[in-house]
Amino acid sequence: MSIAPHFSKPSRLLTVGISAIALAASLTLTPTVSIASNPIAQLPAQEQTTLRSGEAYLTGQNGQYTCRILVTAPVATAWKVLTDYNNFKNFLPNVTASQVVESKGNRKVFEQVYTIQALIFSQDSRVRIAATETYPKQIDFQMVDGDLESLKGIWRIDPVSANQVLITHQVTVIPKTKKNRALFYGIYEDTLENTLRAVKQQTEKLASL
Repeated sequence: MSIAPHFSKPSRLLTVGISAIALAASLTLTPTVSIASNPIAQLPAQEQTTLRSGEAYLTGQNGQYTCRILVTAPVATAWKVLTDYNNFKNFLPNVTASQVVESKGNRKVFEQVYTIQALIFSQDSRVRIAATETYPKQIDFQMVDGDLESLKGIWRIDPVSANQVLITHQVTVIPKTKKNRALFYGIYEDTLENTLRAVKQQTEKLASL
């Protein structure tokens, strides 16, 4: 809010000049927030509705997926959860073991064991994953050894506000054998949504402490 004082006529020209400078400074220093800067605004309407309700939204098929969730927490807290590799077994569904085996700069290698289960299907998989961290925006990961044909993708954190982030998980996964591949993908899709929900729960829990 600005207050315009009254000046005598001799000082009118000077006043106009000062006002113009003040206006220019105001326009320069005041940050602008546009709808285009909001990562959610770029998504389809149905996905926006689901995310704003607090649920995960999954797209993709046949081993190529993108899953997103909206989390009420600062970027730093989301980053802490997504890079807490030794603790994955304590909050991620189906993960029964997780441990960092190599750490060098922004590159971490961790090993985890997870179980995919259904009524007629159960499979334990061990994978060793190399993660390259680009703080505070993105984590690129790729399997370097394990029981799958391949696994690679990213975790991305996009700030929506000072205390809210959009977490995106993109992944491509291929099992080693073609047997039960369709069933594997169906179960993996359910696991992805549960994983994003677990990340949300863990992040918001830490943010509330």
